[in-house]
Amino acid sequence: MNQAQQQLQSIHAMLNSGHRSVQLERHSLLLLGGVGGLIVALTEYLITADRFPELSQRALALLLWLGATLGGLSVVEHRLTRRARQRRNETLPFAQAQITRAWWMLLGMGVLGSCAMFFYGGGPMVYALWIVLLGLGIYLFGLFSQALIEWIGLATLLLGVAALAAGLPYQATHWLAASCFAIGMPLAGWLNRRHGAAGLPGRTLALLLWLTLVAVPPLALAQVSFTSTPETPPLALGSGQLTSGAQVLRLAPGTPVALHLDLDSPLLSAAAPASLTLQLNVPLEVALRDGAPDGRYRFGNGAWHTIHDGALNLRIDRLAPQLENGQPVVRAHAWFNAPVLQGDAR
Repeated sequence: MNQAQQQLQSIHAMLNSGHRSVQLERHSLLLLGGVGGLIVALTEYLITADRFPELSQRALALLLWLGATLGGLSVVEHRLTRRARQRRNETLPFAQAQITRAWWMLLGMGVLGSCAMFFYGGGPMVYALWIVLLGLGIYLFGLFSQALIEWIGLATLLLGVAALAAGLPYQATHWLAASCFAIGMPLAGWLNRRHGAAGLPGRTLALLLWLTLVAVPPLALAQVSFTSTPETPPLALGSGQLTSGAQVLRLAPGTPVALHLDLDSPLLSAAAPASLTLQLNVPLEVALRDGAPDGRYRFGNGAWHTIHDGALNLRIDRLAPQLENGQPVVRAHAWFNAPVLQGDAR
């Protein structure tokens, strides 16, 4: 073999090494699904207002929690991938190395975005954000890999966008995000291994199966209430029968509700008794423990919910400073609603 042929073979080997099709290892999807599902399942139970009263404390705790879990995931995934490639006597393609950097940058954006929501709002869309980022990362891998991975990434991205567009309740997007990670990623690896090289009909059926198993269970589960039902009959406000122990208080439509304002601001201050009298439009039942609300409630005769399940949504979307009769006035517009009212206010 002359020198020219040796150089050609060397160039050919280099090109094969650098431009080999990107391959998401099976363990990568399993790790991502397991760790992502764990984060979605545990975060709200670990980082609570009881443990971290200050907003900045909760944001810092979330940053440390996500940084530790995702950072550990990246180290373990990188080592396992290198080991798998060495066993097959392969090198890591240049394209995959670059996409992996972009993928971890996306996860970093998710971490920073989640922490920023503590200060700038937008908390109800945090799980939809993670679904979109997950789908975008998988889609990037799929562009240089098999078509089924690309389709699954695009489907995941669209699930997150559809959740936002449809205004799904917070709890529904929570379950959906958990499903996309814990079920969707291992299932994507399993389907790609068996049907990744299939024709168009086979890939279409595989994608439909993925969508069914990932999207249907969490959306159905979100319709089920896991809140325990109080066993005591409801008592009317002012009945004089409120005592210690477990009780249920029923508030009729038209009941006045005082909204007290505590304002922390270097610009404005509010008098200590500052309050706004509101009026209840629908019947409401509140579970009590020793005369204080324990967090459970329901509208009319509907299902019971807890104050932490994200069903109630308060949004102040407009502040307009004005002058009225020569006096400065700030008018605010707020939107307060709950998807559960659609079927519960009876």
